[in-house]
Amino acid sequence: MHPTSPTSPTSPTDEEIQAQGLLVVEQFQACAAAPDDLAAARASDEGLARLDALLREGAAAS
Repeated sequence: MHPTSPTSPTSPTDEEIQAQGLLVVEQFQACAAAPDDLAAARASDEGLARLDALLREGAAAS
């Protein structure tokens, strides 16, 4: 289990949120470079969902 998964009692660090945000940007760039690549699209969707979860966890903890 990831230390900041929704079932974890700890909140994500700013560094974790920033790293996930940068990953999402890279994944979206991959989608732009290959719009027909469904694996890249799925990875982007999963990455964005993870970023959303991290942001919600951070907001709930504050």
